[in-house]
Amino acid sequence: MQKPDSHTIQEATQRAKQRLPIEELQRRNKYKDITEQDYNNLFDCAETFSLLILESLSKEEVVEQEM
Repeated sequence: MQKPDSHTIQEATQRAKQRLPIEELQRRNKYKDITEQDYNNLFDCAETFSLLILESLSKEEVVEQEM
């Protein structure tokens, strides 16, 4: 598994934001006061978390291939 390039990551982030716009998120009590900056930070954190998972899976795949 190869690491996705930055363009692919940006496209995926934009698709996620289209699926869950800030207005939709603000309808939930937990996020009713979320700002645009917090919204973007939330997606940045989700992106980072996703990349860490992909990296972990990629390393696991390499280890399995070496066995």
